[in-house]
Amino acid sequence: MNYVVTSQQFNNEICTLASQIEVLKAKRDQAQHNTKDCLTSLPPEQIDALHTTIAQKERVKRDLELAMHSKLATALGQVNGKAWANTICADRLIALAQEFEDLLDAHGIKVKNRAGTLVRYRPGGKKASRAQIGRSITTFVVLRRVHDGWRLIHAQRDYCYINQRAFRDVIVRPAAHEDIIRHATRGFRAGGEHLTQNLVA
Repeated sequence: MNYVVTSQQFNNEICTLASQIEVLKAKRDQAQHNTKDCLTSLPPEQIDALHTTIAQKERVKRDLELAMHSKLATALGQVNGKAWANTICADRLIALAQEFEDLLDAHGIKVKNRAGTLVRYRPGGKKASRAQIGRSITTFVVLRRVHDGWRLIHAQRDYCYINQRAFRDVIVRPAAHEDIIRHATRGFRAGGEHLTQNLVA
């Protein structure tokens, strides 16, 4: 299993298309606003061409988004079956990948050292104020960070119990672990009692 969850290349393509669409819409709107001005107005056929180009680019953008999303949805649907309440769907998986990326960033891991990170994750159980016994079907996933985003490399049906906490296990490469230590100890340095006395004095 190796499905794209997030991709910088994909994001760049979507952003480029979105930017092109906005520019074309602005040009179209300006042309329609200036229809009474013979000097600045565009011929009707050029305005029609703008409409056609905008529609084509919007269709390409939508198809790109659906292509990646549908592959994830199909893969997770085969794992989850008819269960849905406590399972991981495609949208939630994409959101989780962003959370994991934010986690790496918050711990000071450089982008160049993030590739190779593995995250094993299973959602927590339903919340209940009273002690209850019961379990729900959920999804256990394993994501791998590659050079341009996250990939789903494993997914299986699992179970979570009421009030059970979510499970998350993050495995990083040695270089990333050094980044975490460096980030956590920034502004601190080791010193013995003798050094402390000298500083106070």
